[in-house]
Amino acid sequence: MKKTGFNQKSNLSYNVVVTLLIAGIFFLSWRLLSNYKISKNDDYFIDETENLEEIYDSTGYPDEGDFISEIWIRIKEMNFMDPTTILSAHMPYLSSPHTRDDTFEEPWEYKDDPIVPTIALDEDTSRQSQRPPAGETERYGESDGDEREISEEIQIQIKNIKDELPPVILGDEGPQILVYHTHSREAFRQDPDSPYKDIAVFRSNDFSQTVVGVGEELTRQLQALGIPVIHDKTDHEVHPWKSGLYPWSLKTIQKRMNEYDTLKIFLDIHRNYNKNLKDPDKEVTIINGERVAKFFVLIGTAEGVSGGFSEKPKWRENYQFALKITNKANEKYPGLARDVMVRTGRYNQHVSNTAIIIEVGNHLTTYAEAKRSAKYIAEVLSEIIQK
Repeated sequence: MKKTGFNQKSNLSYNVVVTLLIAGIFFLSWRLLSNYKISKNDDYFIDETENLEEIYDSTGYPDEGDFISEIWIRIKEMNFMDPTTILSAHMPYLSSPHTRDDTFEEPWEYKDDPIVPTIALDEDTSRQSQRPPAGETERYGESDGDEREISEEIQIQIKNIKDELPPVILGDEGPQILVYHTHSREAFRQDPDSPYKDIAVFRSNDFSQTVVGVGEELTRQLQALGIPVIHDKTDHEVHPWKSGLYPWSLKTIQKRMNEYDTLKIFLDIHRNYNKNLKDPDKEVTIINGERVAKFFVLIGTAEGVSGGFSEKPKWRENYQFALKITNKANEKYPGLARDVMVRTGRYNQHVSNTAIIIEVGNHLTTYAEAKRSAKYIAEVLSEIIQK
């Protein structure tokens, strides 16, 4: 009987231990998963093939979905090969600020561009630096580009592209050019004569002092030359920026294309930033006695990584258009345009063979200098198109 009692006690102890272990596993799993909770404060990575309206509800945030879906998403986003994934569930200070609700809050801590919220001032925040991790091109939809140096093969092709683009023929009716801004809050160096309220270094919500104001001047100048233009002032930076802002500006483009099938030229106006630039006087050219910000055109090949984007632009045609603008600008006003830049992003340039980014000025030029540049860009455009 004593032996039987001993066995019963052993079985009971065994059952208690197993029960505690199972409960512990469930508890730790719950703690681990809850550290990656999905809420109205989190951002999804957006695949551009998805319908953004289905992902985001009327408030502009992801729909919360059912419990099973949330658990599955949490598990997929966790990197179990990284020991901090496990430890950070109990020691939150080890986790990334992008996965901790207690540190991810507005106002953003970015220094120059919301795509990289903690970027240092001495880092290059032009289009090149805003890249997703390797292999994430399609997952991000289009971030600010999987922006790397172009391949040697592409460099060779570029050297063989000549400025042989015939005039771009515009239609007789309807708007022909769309001016818009993927990064509407890009501002310029503070000007004592016209200071602006900034939300971060070289960024502002006062669109009369950002690239939106430059786009407005470009639109006004083009219209004065008899060219029908639409200036879309949509602020795409109100959206979650983890996925990049190009999926959002693409929606704006598509909306406008649905409204006006006459649109042929798409101009995304930006302001450049480059840590290597030091002398403001070298970033302007003097025209008619005034300081005018230099500009350059950026073209994307959509090479990306792992095959790049599924729908790629005809970048050679876009490059020819950019080259035509650059050469004409320097023919009329030597030094006004820098060389065309080519990167591996796409920048929504698959929508047309005349879709480009124009980087007007940089962080060393003032808004007034960039605004003057818009006048001459409009003049150049008017001379390479046929109405």
